Amino acid sequence: MSQPAEDPTNLGDAIRAALDSADADRQLRATLKDIRPEDIAHILDDLDPDQKLKVFDTIETETQAEVIDETDPTSREQVIENLDLSELKSILAEMPPDEATDLLNQLPQTRRRQVLSGMDPATTVELLRLMQHPDDSAGGIMTLDYLAVNPQLTSEDAISLIQKHIETEVVNYVYAIDEQRHLIGVISIRDLLGSDPKTQVAELMETEVISIAVDEDQEAVAHLARRYNLQAIPVVDHHDHLLGVATFDDIVEILSDEADEDIYRLAGAPEVHPAQQKVLRRALLRIPWLFLPVISGFILAWMHPDNRTLAEILASGSDQRLILAAFIPLVMGIAGGVGTQSATMVVRGMAVGDIELGRTTLRLFRQEVVVGIFIAFAIGGVVGLVLAVATGTESSTEWFHFPLAVSVGIGAGIVLASACGTALPIFCEKIGLDPALVAGPFITSFNDVTAAITFIAVAELILRTL
Repeated sequence: MSQPAEDPTNLGDAIRAALDSADADRQLRATLKDIRPEDIAHILDDLDPDQKLKVFDTIETETQAEVIDETDPTSREQVIENLDLSELKSILAEMPPDEATDLLNQLPQTRRRQVLSGMDPATTVELLRLMQHPDDSAGGIMTLDYLAVNPQLTSEDAISLIQKHIETEVVNYVYAIDEQRHLIGVISIRDLLGSDPKTQVAELMETEVISIAVDEDQEAVAHLARRYNLQAIPVVDHHDHLLGVATFDDIVEILSDEADEDIYRLAGAPEVHPAQQKVLRRALLRIPWLFLPVISGFILAWMHPDNRTLAEILASGSDQRLILAAFIPLVMGIAGGVGTQSATMVVRGMAVGDIELGRTTLRLFRQEVVVGIFIAFAIGGVVGLVLAVATGTESSTEWFHFPLAVSVGIGAGIVLASACGTALPIFCEKIGLDPALVAGPFITSFNDVTAAITFIAVAELILRTL
């Protein structure tokens, strides 16, 4: 019987309704019955921390292991922090070794040691072997659950051996190794099943095996898999001993993560999806890139063709409006950067399923406005401070009025750019247009114009009022 994917909005509403009911535990269990772990993991990001924990406590340990592996980093961290040692051990025991290692690496060192000390010794040794490799290396993503046989076995004996270890993670390839565990061949399960039962594995296997060194970067694993259309790649040491296998799901995840990282870097945004990070951190990561247009904007403003000092120019009301125009390139540069960052985050998030229309987008919009406010305070504050110093205290009220007008005007433009950069792709998705169409030149141009108009209007209003 087929099982369609759950609609995240409907599932989220059903979970919240169950949590708010008088018999919350029973209603929640009924709601989550027969729901796939991937769908539960997907909806956790849209729940409050307390709701996440209640949902997680309701599901079985085996499902918990899948949910905690599939959910976003923020939800995973919130759940892990509230698990006791016995719960952690039970969940780790249900996870494949490579996924269990990833989870262990997120724990504080003391807690990690406590968890490992109480686990089965064989499992502990297995996990420690994986943990000695960097997270972003081939060794860091490989699994120890694979099928390996002696090439001298007959096809019949090899199949019999495989049947006893069918629970392994890698079942599409069988690797041939000698007594010293040197990798000497590979054969697909299909070829093995279709062969004469008395034929030796050595006669059926491919001896030219594509493998990768354990210390190679994980991106190299993905490139090899894509180039040779492989679903798994054996990981070896420098003496060709088979250590583990990088699996298809890891390869797909690497390709997606590397694409995310490159796209976000191009926009000057965080390397992972910003919606999975706290608002303040998102702002702090984006602010440094936005000081580049600030510097260029100041250079253009100071190239204003006038031999008078800034304090002398500000003494005239008409000249104040003229000098405001000199800051328009600065405003346009910052607004374009802020809008591009926000739009890139939204478009990529919708493309990979991290962002969906509904409650999540409303929350994201509010968060991006707050991020824009943080950026506005930082950029506007620095610009205002520089102008205040450049103006000099001898210019009396202008020493305060003009820097305030410029900084507030720039801040208003930044907040508007952040809001538009977030809202426009969401709006396009809602009316059926490709959000990527507005993520490039359109948003940049739109934000340039609207931010410049907002800057002039706000700055003029402050100068007239004060």
